[in-house]
Amino acid sequence: MWPATAVAAPPPPSRPADCVPFGTAQLPPGAPSGGGQAGLANLPPFTGQGALSSIELRTPTTQFNRFWDFALVGHDLLTRPRAGAAAEPWRYVPMPECLRGRLVAISLDDDELIAVDDDGWIYTMDNASQFPLLWNWTSAWGAPLWIGPGRQLPGATPNGWALSVSSPWDNQTYTDIAGRIHYVGFGKMTMVPTLTGDGSRITYADPWLPNDDSYEIGGPLGGRFRSTSLSAAGSTTFVTNQYGDMYTRTFDFDSSGSDSIFFRYSWDDQSGKPTAPNLVAETLDRSTAAIQLPAPDWVHQPKIPGEITSAISVHSTGPGPGRRELRVEGSRDGEAGFWHKEPAADSWDFTPTGAAPLGTPLANSAADRSADTLAPPAPWNLSTTLPSRDAAVDGQVLIDIGFPYTVVDPRLLDAIGQHAAPSGYRLSVDHFDPAATTRPATVTAPDGTVLPVVLHTADGLRMTPRGPGLDADPRHLVGAVEIPDAAYAARASDPALDAFVRDWMRGRQIAAITLSATDHDLVVR
Repeated sequence: MWPATAVAAPPPPSRPADCVPFGTAQLPPGAPSGGGQAGLANLPPFTGQGALSSIELRTPTTQFNRFWDFALVGHDLLTRPRAGAAAEPWRYVPMPECLRGRLVAISLDDDELIAVDDDGWIYTMDNASQFPLLWNWTSAWGAPLWIGPGRQLPGATPNGWALSVSSPWDNQTYTDIAGRIHYVGFGKMTMVPTLTGDGSRITYADPWLPNDDSYEIGGPLGGRFRSTSLSAAGSTTFVTNQYGDMYTRTFDFDSSGSDSIFFRYSWDDQSGKPTAPNLVAETLDRSTAAIQLPAPDWVHQPKIPGEITSAISVHSTGPGPGRRELRVEGSRDGEAGFWHKEPAADSWDFTPTGAAPLGTPLANSAADRSADTLAPPAPWNLSTTLPSRDAAVDGQVLIDIGFPYTVVDPRLLDAIGQHAAPSGYRLSVDHFDPAATTRPATVTAPDGTVLPVVLHTADGLRMTPRGPGLDADPRHLVGAVEIPDAAYAARASDPALDAFVRDWMRGRQIAAITLSATDHDLVVR
């Protein structure tokens, strides 16, 4: 949602709780997950009321990984081993004393757990796949390198946020848009995607990035789908609307084209190039396939044939891409339980549990109602003259050599753009949403012919905070102009398109660019 005017919010607390250690024990990638129970017997058993007998869904009060169950009962954070859980008592999780009685939500993935206090501050417990003696807490979050001064949750929608972690030990790999395998970096892929605004915005907090609300996962249907619940795990984000229309997407800052310091990307087809055996080889050996852009889009999941609630959940089931399971609380024939399937499966199965509901009922319709509550389109209609492709520096070169162009002084790129002669072609895009990965655009040729194209973008790497969306501060992006398949195949019959492909696209179907956008201007380099 794009409000016409900003509404002032009350000032938040200026920092996390004082007794939580600053600094970090997040020394990536950490030890391989091993479970173990050393120190468990020293944790006081929970003797109160309200603890669950089974944890099957990852919600703001119930979480699990391969080794441990966690639950928030009232404000008490509890744990027990997942293996043989029914025979194990719930025990209090060790934590800094100032957090006791203040926690309101938790999320767990891989070897990290985050807890949120009543002021919205995020605290991280590391080594959650190890034995309790190694569990430790930190309030640090944000640039540089996870030693920023702390972060508050971007939004507060119930069932509207989750921790997502991909590690080189547990998930190991992911796939790009072409389905090619790539390897998770030693720094892991950690983020907290959160529904904000009217549910159409998915803002994510990343512990290595500035503590602002500027980074987003572009939502389904061009960022206009209004989600009411969100879950995430292993870089897979899972959303639903109020009518039970569900989408999943594989997305992370590192895999989507934004981190050219540690990862190698290309907009060109990587067919014919071998897959690198590891991340180091992929980075250094340019004869191997780079991460092909744009990032994979959302996948529309089939409807669930039964009653469901807002408690949706996704978790990793093993190493490798696609090893995830989607779960949705609901019922079948009056029996409570959860619906479940792998993301690529065509239908849902049901497991009865008889458990009390954790979510609120959704008006699950048999028909697709994804477009019934679309948010307004982004308000920015932008256009710019494309520079000559004879410019001294080309955007594709910047990407191919891994040059951290958005980390260096952006005035360097501005100077490059100013000295590039105009090409005679003009790029225009309506309702430009910088969080979207792909959108339709047009190129107007010198003779006035309008050519339909596709404009892809990925956010740039920033070390200082900025605002969300577009404003007067230029937002630096990487991107590409692409000719749609059918038009490219038939270009010989369209003289204006044929000339554009020959003279500006240099004979390619897709051409890399870098660009800067404000709320009133667009510059392509």
